[in-house]
Parts: sequence; structure tokens; C-alpha cells
Amino acid sequence: MFTNQTHLQHLLRPDQYTSEEQHRLELRHLFQPAWHPLATVGDLAKPGDFLTFDLLETPIIIRNFDSELRAFLNVCPHRHSKLTEKPRGNTEKLRCQYHGWEYNADGHTGKIPDAMAFRPWDRENSCLRPFRVETCGEIVFVNLSDNGVSLREWLDPVWEQWQPSYGGAFRHAATWERDFPCNWKVVLENSLESYHIPQVHPKTFKEFSEEENSWHELTENFTSYKTVPPNDIATRMSNWMVRRLGHPVRNEYWHRVRHPHITAAFLDVIRMNQCVFPTGPRTCRYRSMLFTLRGHRRGPFAWGIYRLLRSISNMVAHQIVEEDGTIYGGVQKGMEASPHRGVIGTREERIYHFQEYVNRECRGPRELPLLDERGA
Repeated sequence: MFTNQTHLQHLLRPDQYTSEEQHRLELRHLFQPAWHPLATVGDLAKPGDFLTFDLLETPIIIRNFDSELRAFLNVCPHRHSKLTEKPRGNTEKLRCQYHGWEYNADGHTGKIPDAMAFRPWDRENSCLRPFRVETCGEIVFVNLSDNGVSLREWLDPVWEQWQPSYGGAFRHAATWERDFPCNWKVVLENSLESYHIPQVHPKTFKEFSEEENSWHELTENFTSYKTVPPNDIATRMSNWMVRRLGHPVRNEYWHRVRHPHITAAFLDVIRMNQCVFPTGPRTCRYRSMLFTLRGHRRGPFAWGIYRLLRSISNMVAHQIVEEDGTIYGGVQKGMEASPHRGVIGTREERIYHFQEYVNRECRGPRELPLLDERGA
């Protein structure tokens, strides 16, 4: 059921979706302390495997050092070149592309060409800047701050649900990214309400659930939505396949958001982890990782069901993202011209809670150093 029975005030002003000042406040106070899902363990399965990202204006590299995942600023201390501009690869050594400086798992220098030319050696100022890396299930998270809570603490109270859901009976099926011409909050808020479904998703979701079949949870850092899918042909077929794979049928849809930017969608057949990153005041990047049910049964029949589920879920997930993507540009342009305060209906109450979070966190803590002071 909905928590509120009357409409709510739209707490964020239109200029908070367009201004450079607000963008900088959010980078500093919302995203710098946050954990960011970037990859799966399978993406970095072999020693020497690496991935690079431009994360919140910060170039980073994640690398497998003999089965230990480490993340660093993708910048060589020697002459400031990126270590590599390749998005992924495998190398025997972590070596700078410019002058060949090599780095160990702790970020200290290894082999340096013509090292005698750098006497006396300033070892402590020749190290790569490290970032914290942790995993939840098979998802690899990175944190850009030097300290703060662990990933498990940050994800509490959903850690116990998420940790076994990204792996185990569920296998990673796909990862994809999309850039959208809108502020990141436009995408995040769209995921927090079902009011747009009949207009934007007439071929996929089709209709929003009635209030009697909608449950909202509102906490300081999380909001959740639960509903029971309709008893139609698609649901019955899905339940049949779940049973054939030896997995329990719960017949529930859960959508959870960990503020500021991570959403998780759970059905019996899929687990989705989605994240939206600001790339500017008016642009953002959406990243999605899809896991589909494999179950515990083996044999060609179970394998065929898994492959079918993976194909269908991947196709439907892409279609939903494409449908949502058609409205983001128009919403952003409307924000830039709007004289209105805005209003939030009871079905959209999770947006109100999210906007409370943005306003609260962007007011502090003021002791945080600015991003540019940290070299990010």
C-alpha cells in the first residue's frame, strides 16, 4: 500500500536538474562516498585481465593481480599519462603505455626503464593512487573515497538478499550501457514510479498495478516497491520454467533503490542491477547488468530453458530501456524551460523520498574535500 494518501510537493527545483553548481554538489556529497557497481567477477576472471572506466570524471583501472582485484587511478605518476586507454585487455604486467613504467599489486613501482636516471628515487610519490574494491555476489564495486563504510554496511539492509542473487542460481547474461541527454535524476526518478507505465510501456508492462497490489517501503537510504505479477500466460509460463530449473516460485516483483543511484529489479527468472552516473549537468550514463536464472538442475532440457530465459529476458530488458529512453530528452528540455513547482502523486511517493535524500545530503558534510583537491 502507499504510505501517503495525498499528493506531495516536488522538492527539487527545475534548475537543480540543469545547473553546474548542483552537479558539483552531487558529485561531492552523493557520489564521492558511494559504492559503484562496475563489472562482474567473470569480466576479470584471469590474472592480468583489466577493465578501464571514466567514473565521475575519474579515469580508473581495475585489474586481476593473481586472483586479487585491485583498482587504481588510471594515471601514471611519472608524466601523467593514462596507463592505458584500452577499455579492456590482458597484460602480463601493469605497464604505462607511454614510457613503460611497471606497477605491482600494491601500486608501487616495479621495473623502471633506465631507473638510474631518476636518482635519488622518491618511491612514496611514485605510487599509483588506489581505490577500494569489494564484491557483492559476482558484482564488483569500487569506491572513490579513501575511507568510509564497507560495501556490506553501505548496502545494509539488502545485503543478505543481493549477495546470493548476483551469482549462485543466477548467471550473468549481459551488461550494456546507454548515454542519455538528461540529468541523471531524470532517469533515477523514472525508475521510482509506475505512473508512467500505461503511456510509456504499452507493449511491455502495459498497466500499473492497483494500490491494493502495490507495497512501498521508505527508509533513509533505500526505497522499495513490491507487487504480485498478473496471473496471465506470460506469468504461468515463467513459473513453469522456474520449476523445471528446480527453483522456488515466489511470484513477486521487487524493485529496490539504494540512493543515490543503484536500482535492483528482482523476478523469479531475473536479477537486474542498474546504475545511472552523471556525466554532466544535462547528461548521464546508464549501466545495466542482467543475471538470469540457471537453477540447479543439469542436462540438455534445463540448459535449453536457461538459454531461452536468457534470450527473452535480455530482449525484454533492452526494449524497456529503449521505451524509457524515448522520453528522457523531452523531460530534460521541459526542466530547462519550466516555470512550475511540480507535484508528486501518491503512486510517485518514492520520488519525494529520493528528493529529500538529495537535498539533505547535498547540504553536508562540509568537511569533505573538493573533488579537484583530491586529484579526481
